[in-house]
Amino acid sequence: MTEEKKPEERKRRKTATEAAGRIGPMVKAAIRENLQAKEEGKPIAYSFIVCAYEEIIRAMDIVPAWTENYAAICAVKRDATRFLERAESENFSRSLCTYALCGLGFDVWREELGEMPPNPPWGGQARPDVMLGSGQMLCDPRNKWYQAAQRYMPDVPVYQTSLPWPPYEDDIDHREIEGYYVKHAVESLRGLVEFLEKQTGKKMDWDRLSELVDLVDRTWNIFIEAYELRKAVPTPMGTGDAMNTMVPLAFMLGTQEAYDFYKDLYDELQRKIANKEGVIPDEKYRLLWGGGLPSWFALTDFNYFNSKGAVFPVETTYRMAEPVYRLDMPKTSDPLEHIAWRWVKYWTYWYDKARKRPGSHPDVERLIQYIEDYKIDGVVMHEAFSCRTWHLGLIWQLNLLKKVYGDIPSLILESDIVDISSYSEVDTHNRIDAFIETLESVRSNR
Repeated sequence: MTEEKKPEERKRRKTATEAAGRIGPMVKAAIRENLQAKEEGKPIAYSFIVCAYEEIIRAMDIVPAWTENYAAICAVKRDATRFLERAESENFSRSLCTYALCGLGFDVWREELGEMPPNPPWGGQARPDVMLGSGQMLCDPRNKWYQAAQRYMPDVPVYQTSLPWPPYEDDIDHREIEGYYVKHAVESLRGLVEFLEKQTGKKMDWDRLSELVDLVDRTWNIFIEAYELRKAVPTPMGTGDAMNTMVPLAFMLGTQEAYDFYKDLYDELQRKIANKEGVIPDEKYRLLWGGGLPSWFALTDFNYFNSKGAVFPVETTYRMAEPVYRLDMPKTSDPLEHIAWRWVKYWTYWYDKARKRPGSHPDVERLIQYIEDYKIDGVVMHEAFSCRTWHLGLIWQLNLLKKVYGDIPSLILESDIVDISSYSEVDTHNRIDAFIETLESVRSNR
C-alpha cells in the first residue's frame, strides 16, 4: 500500500464575491449527497463535465458523481499525489490526463481496500453503478477513462455518448449540415435513455425531462447575463472567483439551486456595480484568461495578479454557455432534440463571426470579442502539460490572434491541473512580474 502523505500547507485564495465563498459548502454538500445516495441504494453515475446529459440523469433520479471535479478537489487540497502515484503503480503514464490518473488511482485504492482510501478529501467518491462517457471532440479521457476504470470495476457498465459538432470551414455554411449532427446526437441520447432504463429498471419521465430542459435553458441565460455584468469598470468579479462560480453550471445543471445561485450572483454584481466596488481598489490592467484549465493547487496566483493591479473581467475557460435566445434554436417538442440542438448551436455560435474576418477562426473570434467588450489590456493562458488535447492549440490561437487582429501583450503560464510537482510559485510569480512590466511599458508608449 502506498504510504499516506499529508497535504502540503496552502494559502487560501481571497474571493471578491459572496457567491464564490458559497461554492465550497455547495460542493461538500454534493459529495455528501453522493455518499448518502450510496448508503440508500440510489443509482450513482460517474459523469463528465460538459456532457449534455445532465437533465437526463436528473430526470431519472440518478445521482451524478463528477469525476473531474473530485480530482480537482484533491488538487485544491494538495492531496492528489498519492492517487497519481497509485495510478502510476498500475503502469499508467504520468503524462496522461492527471484528472484521469487521480481518479483511477483513487478507484484502484478503493477497490483494493473495499472501502475509501485513508482520509480521502471531503469523504471520498462513492463507487458508481454506471459510468457515462461523453465522446466528443474535446479530450481523449472522455472516451478512455471509464473504459480503463472497468479494469478495476468490471461489473460496472459504461455507456458512451457520441456528441460531435460540425467542424469549422470558412467556405461552408454550417447550417447546411447541422441537422445531420443533431440527428446523430439525438440517437445517441436516446440510446442513453434506453441504457439507463435497463440498468435502473425505471422508465423515463418525459414531462419531467422537458421541465428540466427548460430550467437548463433559463440557467444558461441568467449565467451569461450575470457574467456580462463584469464588463463594468471596475469589474465586480474576476476569473479567480469564476473558477468557483462555474460549479453550478458545470456540476448542478438541471437543479433549481443552480438557477437560484446565478440569480443571486446577478443581483450581487448589480449591487457592486452600483457601489463602484471592484475586485481591487485600484484597477490598472484588465486581462483576459484566454484559455487553459487553471492549476487547482495554485488559485492564489489570481490574488498575486490582483496585488499587481491586474484583474480578469472575463475568461474562456468554464464559460460553457450562451444565452439560448441568441442561438437561433429551432422549435421542437422533443426534449432530446432540444438538447441536441442546444449542444450543436453552442459550438457553432462563433462560426459566422469568424467568416467575416479573413483568416480568422471561431476560437480566435471569441478572444477578439472579449478583448473589445471587456476593454482588455493583455491575454493570459495556461498550458497544462497533461491536458494536451485542449492546451496544445493555445499558442496557435495567440499567433492567429496577433495576425488577424493585432499585437497584444500575452503571457503563457506552464504547469498542470492536478500534478503539483510541475509547479514553481517563485518562477510563476517572476513571469507574472515580467508580464506586468510589459503591460506598463505598452501603456507608457501609447
